[in-house]
Amino acid sequence: MIKVSATGDSLFCAGFPAEYEKKRAALDAFLFDADLRITNLETNLSDFGGYANQYSGGTWLNTRKELFPALESFGFNFFGTANNHAMDYGHAGLLSTVGFLDERGRAHAGSGKDLAAAEAPAILHLADGKTAAIFAVDASMERPSVAGKPSKVFAGRPGVNFLRHETVFTVTEKEMDDLRRIAAATGINACRDAEIGAGYMAPDPEGTFVFGDTAFTTKAGTPRSKCNEKDLLRLTGNIEKAKAENDLVFILVHSHDEEGTDEVEPPAYLKEFCRAAIDAGASAVFGGGVHILRGLELYRGKPIFYSLGDFIYQGPLVEYLPPEFMEKYGLDVDASAKEALWVRSRGGKIGLSTNEKNYLSVVPKLTFDGDAMTDLLLMPIRLTFQTGDESRDGLPYFAEGDEGKRVFDRFAKASLALGTELVYENGYIRVKG
Repeated sequence: MIKVSATGDSLFCAGFPAEYEKKRAALDAFLFDADLRITNLETNLSDFGGYANQYSGGTWLNTRKELFPALESFGFNFFGTANNHAMDYGHAGLLSTVGFLDERGRAHAGSGKDLAAAEAPAILHLADGKTAAIFAVDASMERPSVAGKPSKVFAGRPGVNFLRHETVFTVTEKEMDDLRRIAAATGINACRDAEIGAGYMAPDPEGTFVFGDTAFTTKAGTPRSKCNEKDLLRLTGNIEKAKAENDLVFILVHSHDEEGTDEVEPPAYLKEFCRAAIDAGASAVFGGGVHILRGLELYRGKPIFYSLGDFIYQGPLVEYLPPEFMEKYGLDVDASAKEALWVRSRGGKIGLSTNEKNYLSVVPKLTFDGDAMTDLLLMPIRLTFQTGDESRDGLPYFAEGDEGKRVFDRFAKASLALGTELVYENGYIRVKG
């Protein structure tokens, strides 16, 4: 029997206060009961020796290396590094992160010195001679973040293991005519049309019209989003190869996209990828990125967690922020990170740290006998929220009583929409039946 636990994103920027030790005891016991303990490392590990990138995943995230033992104290033996913050500090920050994990002998996947390194799974040796391959994939990266292949002339490019996708919006024939008229009147597509005419861009796909940077179609039933075919083929091919060589295969996928205005509904391309990963041999898929808890789908008997939300959220404790952030909010380039985040949150009124839904999650524990999942138990967790002391906020603990029920209600509703019925028993969550 192999037990596997996984968490949402560890947006980890600081150490933990001493009083947290008692609060985490039940969660620690739950995690340490597993053979394989997985988390997504939502930060860079460096001591600010490189350069802040011009862009970031929203906030430039970095954690000093000396603090890493705090995260290790949860017993994680795999760290995913494919996420939208992997390049906040450029190639130097990314390579510092993976290099530090290598120095400490910690298994990781999802980013590296080139595409071959970024897309390679970590292989973990478990009990009874079993092995597990773990991949990490980023679906919400900026274009410069993607890892590159080498050639005879060029070295490979550091970056993340990526999944691109295309989005198209369906409109009526009249709405399409209106878009074409507006484009002609404003010249919004003039540069695009010139580049297509000169061969610098490919023509618009048949049946679509691109207005500015957004694609539209009148074809009913068109999915709003779909995976890039080349990326999907590459990723599922890697999964198939890993499954042929290992007993179990697990996928971490990082996505910040929504399906329309419903933040709990996974986007079409994410469903497409997760199901294709199971078809290719994955034993389970663990999603993250959007900072909220999404539902559980059982696809061909294998679990897909479309988002486990956050496991640790210490965003307000970011140590430094670069001039690009300060200029965006009209601050002096040498303003403190605390001052800048206060301005962005409009005085603590908006943002991730102000909404309790971002502080609710679950930690699943899966039991496998061979390739078959024989048990699925979920611990509801809550992150400490608005205690009045930011050093204590954003740290996970077992959610019991009314807090546990609140987590269950949210998770059960989202899962039911995906065809999975859950029950709340003795403080834990299970699949009904």
